[in-house]
Amino acid sequence: MAKRRILITGANGFFGSRFVQRFDDRFDILATDVDTLDINNEDHVASAFETFKPDLVLHAAAVAATAFCNEHPDLARKINVDGAVSLARAAEKTGAGMVFISSEQVFNGNEEDGPYSEEDSAKPDTVYGETKLAAEGELRTCLEDLWTLRFTWLFGLPERGTGMSPGVVWNVVQSLMAGKMLKERTNEFRGITYVHDLLDRFEAILECKPDLYHVGSRNDLSRYDLAEHCLKLMGLGERTSELLEAVEAPARRDIRLATDKLASLGVSFPLSSAGMEHCISDFRFTL
Repeated sequence: MAKRRILITGANGFFGSRFVQRFDDRFDILATDVDTLDINNEDHVASAFETFKPDLVLHAAAVAATAFCNEHPDLARKINVDGAVSLARAAEKTGAGMVFISSEQVFNGNEEDGPYSEEDSAKPDTVYGETKLAAEGELRTCLEDLWTLRFTWLFGLPERGTGMSPGVVWNVVQSLMAGKMLKERTNEFRGITYVHDLLDRFEAILECKPDLYHVGSRNDLSRYDLAEHCLKLMGLGERTSELLEAVEAPARRDIRLATDKLASLGVSFPLSSAGMEHCISDFRFTL
């Protein structure tokens, strides 16, 4: 049986690079990033589709830095919305399906606490969140064979040949290496998902019908509680008071996602705390 052909954007990023490593033998993958595919150049995109003939487009590329997007809204929209639409049009034209990676950040402006379901109205208050939500809407008008996956905050540790990004566990490790006390918020609540827990379930997600899904681990702990849990897992629980400081954000923040929809289809995730345990165990990262 021929391998499924997947064109992935953002292949040098945190998620994309690990996806390529995990599934390089399972799928026929064309890994692209900003240096190899200009998603805002429709001729360039069309050429890539005509040459590779993907069955599926996994669109993981985005300008995600919140401050940068707020300072450069036109550029953020060009890449995060127009670039996604360019890919969707090529997918529709060639009969390919598309997976669009969206974000919990679409709920940043909601006043009520999470967790939020797919049925809840999203009210982003950052340019990044606005562009992700706008792209979701635009893509639904372009093609039917579309999976929109709103990820919780992914985390992991550095691996050879992969990208890296901030996360609770990596923030703890970096503070330890720098000999600095880590300050974490007691009034911020987010789901955090171990990237390999996600990759373990990614094929199962693709077996679900194309739709909007909230993806990741459920979490009832604050960022401070998660950092404290991480220190305990690393064998440093007795030193919490000298390594970790509790702080409060100016306002309570709760952008947790409800993932019952995927769970009802047989795709469930461990709690964020358990995912953290998986990560520390996988890397044997105890001190």
